[in-house]
Amino acid sequence: MIYENWMSYIKDDVKITEVVIPGAHNAGSYGMKKMAECQKDGVLTQFKYGMRQFCLRLSESKNGEILLAHGITKGDLFENVLKDIKEILENYPTEILLLDIREYQPQKFGPITLKYKADPEKVNELLKKYIDPEKNAYYDFDKIGDVTMGDIRNAGKRFILINEAQSYRFSKPCEQITPWDSKINGMKAENFRIHATDFFDTCHTDGLYWFQTQQTPNPFTEIGITPPVKLDGSMRLYFPEIIRKIANNENYLSQANIIAGDFMTRDYMKSELILNLNLLKNNVKEDLREMYAEGLKWN
Repeated sequence: MIYENWMSYIKDDVKITEVVIPGAHNAGSYGMKKMAECQKDGVLTQFKYGMRQFCLRLSESKNGEILLAHGITKGDLFENVLKDIKEILENYPTEILLLDIREYQPQKFGPITLKYKADPEKVNELLKKYIDPEKNAYYDFDKIGDVTMGDIRNAGKRFILINEAQSYRFSKPCEQITPWDSKINGMKAENFRIHATDFFDTCHTDGLYWFQTQQTPNPFTEIGITPPVKLDGSMRLYFPEIIRKIANNENYLSQANIIAGDFMTRDYMKSELILNLNLLKNNVKEDLREMYAEGLKWN
């Protein structure tokens, strides 16, 4: 299998916004309480299953430690994620990561707004200590939509540190969209599989297109307050259908970029289906197409 080095098969002239990249929704939520947990395994394991885009949200403990967060739920030390990323940088030189890192966004509950804080200077210190963005981050660009795989490789860089406010040194405010609707993402699986791809008809960007395949538990929706792990159990049955709809629609396929979801390490099914779209988009080096296709087969 090629899940640990699949990017080495992608052509230099393909833009990063054209590559089809498996992403981990709430990548840092592993080990959290049941209603907050969206991934079962840490970032290193997620990487080995093909993930190259990581959604990492931060908060602080009472004693000022930087923690991973999913809303009010706090999880592992951010430092432990950075140790995983450091291991990836040291052992997988062909792979490029999209690290979307920021404080967890404010949440409104009626008249109350909850705000989360993670001291940027503390975050900068940890980033410098473990993954050295000055050395490893690619930031010498104006528009993410112009950046090719070859640009990053030729610069000798390993990741793009995405942060809209440029809160961290060498981070970039990359244009990106994450289409989401409480009604659609709150549908039962059998309805969500029909409407999930509607976003490709209504939402467009020249930047990173972050398409989310997971349902979102919310009050007053079809699924209500249901643990993500239970939702994923039913959604998995329809996941191949969602990817087929993308594969069979020229407009959807052309926009396909980051395809993220929950519990991406249950097996390789989601990654295999997502990464096969690179063949349909002609992103894979011609002499490696057969090896790429064979390497994705896991079952």
